Amino acid sequence: MTLMTRTLPKILLFTATAVLLAGCIRTPEWTLFYVADRTPIPTTIVLQDHISGYYDSLEQCQAKGAGMLRLQASSVPAEQAFVCGELCQIDEKQQLQCKTQVVGIKHNAV
Repeated sequence: MTLMTRTLPKILLFTATAVLLAGCIRTPEWTLFYVADRTPIPTTIVLQDHISGYYDSLEQCQAKGAGMLRLQASSVPAEQAFVCGELCQIDEKQQLQCKTQVVGIKHNAV
């Protein structure tokens, strides 16, 4: 076996591993803030302690929020129960900032 024949499988294995790991460390873009399980329902919904998950798409976030609402058999309207925030981060004042926020379910996505 030549050196090239032995090196090629190692290069391919390394490349495949790198691609798989890159998929695992991808940062989700949407954060679910869910408050239907709180009593009384908070008027400020986007707080760090209300985070219920991270999702790659708005549709996934909304589906999870709507599913949690159904599972709890809650009478809280979706507009008051959850918010999906895009690219949320904590700023230097320790305040949560999101690029955009979608309240409840937009356009009957679920």
